[in-house]
Amino acid sequence: MKRSFKEYGRLIVCLLSITFATSGISGAENYSILARVESKRKDGLLTLRFDSRPLSDSYFLVEGERVIGRISVVSSDKPGEGMRGWYRVIAYYSLDNPADEASIRAGLEIGLRVEAERKTRDYAEPQKRETVVYKSRIMSPVDGREMVLIPAGKFVFGSDTDQRDEAPERIMELGDYYIDRHEVSNADFLRYVRMTNGQYPGSWKERVPDQSEMELPVMVTWMEAEAYARWANKRLPTEMEWEKAARGPAPAQGAGKDAGSDRQYPWGGGFESGRSNTLEFWEDAGKGKEIKGSRLRGLLPVTSFEGIGDSPFGVVNMSGNAPEWTTDWYRAYPGNNYADRRFGTRFKVLRGGAWFSRAESVRVTRRQIGGMPNLYSDPAGGFRCIKAPALLDIESDGK
Repeated sequence: MKRSFKEYGRLIVCLLSITFATSGISGAENYSILARVESKRKDGLLTLRFDSRPLSDSYFLVEGERVIGRISVVSSDKPGEGMRGWYRVIAYYSLDNPADEASIRAGLEIGLRVEAERKTRDYAEPQKRETVVYKSRIMSPVDGREMVLIPAGKFVFGSDTDQRDEAPERIMELGDYYIDRHEVSNADFLRYVRMTNGQYPGSWKERVPDQSEMELPVMVTWMEAEAYARWANKRLPTEMEWEKAARGPAPAQGAGKDAGSDRQYPWGGGFESGRSNTLEFWEDAGKGKEIKGSRLRGLLPVTSFEGIGDSPFGVVNMSGNAPEWTTDWYRAYPGNNYADRRFGTRFKVLRGGAWFSRAESVRVTRRQIGGMPNLYSDPAGGFRCIKAPALLDIESDGK
């Protein structure tokens, strides 16, 4: 379909606006500066100093004339005597571009967007608002794998009713991102090894997997997963990003039982044998004969359970099969006083459970650890990657 010059002009303006938005470039004068970063904590959170009580849960990270990310408030405490008039706040942060990590330091400004003054007009003229729509699915350019859009918005994170390290349950918010629809397979990893002239993962024991094993999830160390993600111009997901992709968005008002905090599995509130690769699936002789084939037990192809076990966003196998590496250290969530000697910066979190797990261990909030004895030699998990949307991922300029 041919476009007029006017339509091309409107598209260019739209693309430029998205370029500035996704790169974090925006006039600092458009933001009211309300706080500054005091310090970056060892647990990856930020300590902020607000001049007055924070009234919002979400703010922007502003560096000079750029907006580089967002923060989500976790807790707020007014200091004691001698420090009246300001509030110390603990917050999560997320960056639009991981390259801006070095900017997260004391003094970085925290602000809210200032609404532009509404101008009156002497005549009525309908105004068209340009809306950018990202493609719901894309093929990533480097590794050629299908990715699913996880739209910006709120979701329920954590659980107050299950394992102690999953608390507290709370509403969080993330921006748009894409996640691999399937786990990275042996075939995918072999392609990466050959394209980079790299080494086989330790789990292959110096041999290329048989053809029958090619579509199984690759089992790798955290360092091997991270290296693949870096090569693919992606990264491993945080726990929040993984859980939102598995659990779905926050429930709307009046939503049913299977929404939000009641969604313990990608498909809904209750466990159902036959929707994922778990011990229950293998023990039930009447389930999934067409999926099991001649296999007795173990990993299954990354496309198994497609459709019947998908998350609300259409992501496959986020419950069972291979445990999946995240980028986060195994630590207590903010607001959780539970003590575990394993907390710290030694172990990384695995999500999703495994083929040898029972139902309780494949819930969307369940946390497991990997990296024993270290992250270089423990092939405990499979993985999938994420990436931020780019200009080429725009579906249309909207109307």
